[in-house]
Amino acid sequence: MKRPRVFGVVITVPDALSRAADRVRRHYDPNFPRIGAHVTVLPPRPLPLTRGEVLAAVRRAAAASRPFACSLGGIRTFDPVMPVVYASLRRGRVSLRRLHARLARGSLCGAEAFPYVPHLTLGQKLDSARLRRAVALSERIFSSLEKDWTAGQLVVVERLTEELWLPLAPVPLNGGPAPAIRQRRPRRKTKARTR
Repeated sequence: MKRPRVFGVVITVPDALSRAADRVRRHYDPNFPRIGAHVTVLPPRPLPLTRGEVLAAVRRAAAASRPFACSLGGIRTFDPVMPVVYASLRRGRVSLRRLHARLARGSLCGAEAFPYVPHLTLGQKLDSARLRRAVALSERIFSSLEKDWTAGQLVVVERLTEELWLPLAPVPLNGGPAPAIRQRRPRRKTKARTR
């Protein structure tokens, strides 16, 4: 029997934030060489689907979602549950949770080990000393950065091997009502003055 493929869904972060995250990830995240900095929307899961079927399901969820503002917040950890250092999200959490819920049902439904918490992973699988160093470095690097961006697309990623993730075509967020166009009020006709 063919083994199910493993897929996840992420949003990318702007280049400046990605470069900053990589300054930490290079030393503290074993996934640094495998996948770029990102915010996970749908954690990886084995799915008995083709790439086309996964992309179609993600497109359906994206069609019901509008682009939304994101902003990184403080540096946090999941310690003692997991030795992970991450940048929290100050803005965009609610939209990400809605998007996660929309994606996690139907054909993309799968087991998740933990409740969904939107975040940008900076380090993981760390002993306590390395965890403290990763927190300190992250706080120093992220303290003076512009942390706002608009999430306008999703990226489906497929795990080809334990060491390699393949990003598939981006899927734009485009649902919701079109922005209202303000119409001018017709001018009231004024009577010409007579002399």
